[in-house]
Amino acid sequence: GYYSTTLRRRENIYNIMSVQFNSICFAEGRFRRAYKGTRTLPLYRYGEQCVVKELKENYTWSPTDWDTTIKIYDRARLLAENFNTMFNVGNHIIFTDVEIYKVTHNSNPFSSPKLNEYVVVEDYISGLFQKWCNNYGYISDQAKMCDPVMPAFVHWSWVYTQGQEMIADLQGVHQLFNYHLTDPAMLSLSSNYGSTDTGIEGMAMFFLNHECNSYCMGLKKPTLSDFVGKLSPGILTECKLMQQRVNTSTTFNWEMKFPQHVKPLVTQVFTRIAQGY
Repeated sequence: GYYSTTLRRRENIYNIMSVQFNSICFAEGRFRRAYKGTRTLPLYRYGEQCVVKELKENYTWSPTDWDTTIKIYDRARLLAENFNTMFNVGNHIIFTDVEIYKVTHNSNPFSSPKLNEYVVVEDYISGLFQKWCNNYGYISDQAKMCDPVMPAFVHWSWVYTQGQEMIADLQGVHQLFNYHLTDPAMLSLSSNYGSTDTGIEGMAMFFLNHECNSYCMGLKKPTLSDFVGKLSPGILTECKLMQQRVNTSTTFNWEMKFPQHVKPLVTQVFTRIAQGY
C-alpha cells in the first residue's frame, strides 16, 4: 500500500519535500532498495515521479552515510561530461541528479525507511531500463551489439584516468537524445569509492570481456598476453574461469581477489599500459 513520508533537505531546513510512495520496493540491488513515489510538495513539483533509495544493510542515521554515493555520482558525472565533449557522440551520457534528504514524518512507523533516517532522492527515469555493464566485468549483449558507446565509455574512463579509475555499473534508459543513467559505480586502485569499488579485479574482468568497437578502437588496452610469463598458468586459468562466470551473470554474487603476491604485479602492468610505458 501507500503511505506518506515527508523528506527534508539536509542542507536547507526550509526546503521541505513531501513524497508519497509505495511501501514495497520496486527494485533492489546488492546494497540499496528503491521505492517509486510521487512528489506532493513543493507545489511547483507536484505530481512528478521520483525514486527514494535506502541502504539495505544498515540504518542511515547520519547524512555522511551517503557521502560515498554522492562522491561516485559527482565523479561519474564529470567523466561523462568530458567523454561527451571529446567524442561528440549523438546520444550524450548523463547521470540523474541525486540529493540527500532526511525523513521527518512517516505515517507508518513500522515501514521502511524509518523516521529520522537519511535517504537519497532522484527523479524517476521513464522508459525501458537496461543494465549494460556491472562492476565486475559483465557486458550485456545489448551493449555489445546496439549500444557500443557504453563499454567504450568504461574503456575510455580507464585510459583518461591513466589506469587509476574506471566507471562501472552502467544502467538506465536509452532515451531519444541521451543515455540517462543511475546508480553508477567507480573502481579505483586506491579503494576510494566504498563497497561497490571492486578495484583492479573489476578492471581486469572488464578487459577480459571487452572487445573494442568504433568508439574506443585504438585506445590502450591490457590483454592476457601482457601477463604470459609474469603470472603462473594457474592464475591465468583462474582468470579465464572467472570470465566465464562473469558472462553468465548480471549481478555481483561472488568475489575474486588476486593473491597478495600477484595483485601488485597486475596493478603495475595495468598502470604502465594505461600511461603508455
